[in-house]
Amino acid sequence: MLDINFIRNNVDLVKEGARKKRVDIDIDYFLKVDRQKREIQDRLDRKRAEQNQITKKISTAKKNERETLISSVAEIKNEIQKFENDLHPVIQEWQKLLMNIPNPPCSEMPEGKSDADNVVVHKWSKPTEFSFKPLDHIALCKKLELFDIERAAKVSGSRFYYLKGDLVLLQFAIIHFTFDNLTDEKVIKNIIDKNKLNVDAKPFVPMLPPVIIRNEVQYSIHRVFGDQTFSLQGIDKNLVASAEHTMAPYYMDETLDESVLPIRYLGYSTAFRQEAGTYGKDMGGIFRNKHFDKIEMETFSTAETGIEEQKLMVAIQEYLVQQLNIPYQLVHVCTGDTGKPDYDQYDIECWMPGQNKYRETHTSDYMTDYQTRGIRSFYKTKDGKRKLLHTNDATAFAFCRILIAILENYQQADGTIKIPEVLRPYMKNKEFIGA
Repeated sequence: MLDINFIRNNVDLVKEGARKKRVDIDIDYFLKVDRQKREIQDRLDRKRAEQNQITKKISTAKKNERETLISSVAEIKNEIQKFENDLHPVIQEWQKLLMNIPNPPCSEMPEGKSDADNVVVHKWSKPTEFSFKPLDHIALCKKLELFDIERAAKVSGSRFYYLKGDLVLLQFAIIHFTFDNLTDEKVIKNIIDKNKLNVDAKPFVPMLPPVIIRNEVQYSIHRVFGDQTFSLQGIDKNLVASAEHTMAPYYMDETLDESVLPIRYLGYSTAFRQEAGTYGKDMGGIFRNKHFDKIEMETFSTAETGIEEQKLMVAIQEYLVQQLNIPYQLVHVCTGDTGKPDYDQYDIECWMPGQNKYRETHTSDYMTDYQTRGIRSFYKTKDGKRKLLHTNDATAFAFCRILIAILENYQQADGTIKIPEVLRPYMKNKEFIGA
């Protein structure tokens, strides 16, 4: 959430940010509630101070004076109770409104209404050409028996799947490849040097985060998906919809020393989404599912280095996809397509020959201190000041989607799948799936 003083002092900027993000929030009404809250709180504080002063006099007062003072305290207690009763619903309304005010986007983010208004920054490589009509991943996987959706539907319901055979080994090959690269300081430094970035070359620390998150924590970091969430009945906890949901609050209620920043984590987990409201959209295959595996990058940095940290995340994403030699385009996400916490966002869309178009496979989100304010994650500067940590999260690989990109771009005329060269050492130097 935003700092209340920032909102009070930057009303026009906050209004414009909400407009750009198409968030229906009345900032003037919020400020009215904010004034009401402060007025009641001020009266309450003054009454409590008065109560404390009178209470101190009681122990030294004479008997008849003491009775008068005790009677006054009783009256003040009733007034305090009234102010507390008045304040409670106002605070609830204030908090609800505050949590709905979005992080104003950066000035460079293109303005738009939907993903149709996202801006292509650049393309890498040309769409794969074939001497035959390419199949989509559904036909390829059925032919090679690489997944089973029908049996998964009987066991778990729609939009679940069994991965099988070499497709499982291919996923684990990508996992090993990713962790080998992003935990290597030399690789990170080469990416930084190539992109002329002004950031530290610290490698990522591997992490296996929890896949269950408390409701209040998920709410505090603005990662609540409503009817998209798998809720655990009766215990106020949810299954995570992405690995960063439990990675972002890792330093909740803590203050780090600036000297340890940036801190970078590489987390692997299964994610769960209801996919409510998407009936008929990507129903076939494994592109859009209710559960999927994902490797996510999560970084914690200072306020001054957060923007450069996002540039590094995007550069790493491009490096990973280039290593797989898959054509893609880098997209600057527009204000109407980005999330409420995002200050800036970029997506990578990989070429999918089976669909004859680019599809989103990676996203990179810079949230500034919007997430950490609610979970009280701080760092102490060299001069002793306490500031909120800045967070970035970015996809390393969302497996179903990157597996589709590999299957469709590397398919051969005989129906086999060529394994990307960088992944072969993790698959006993095997060159083809289905050969």
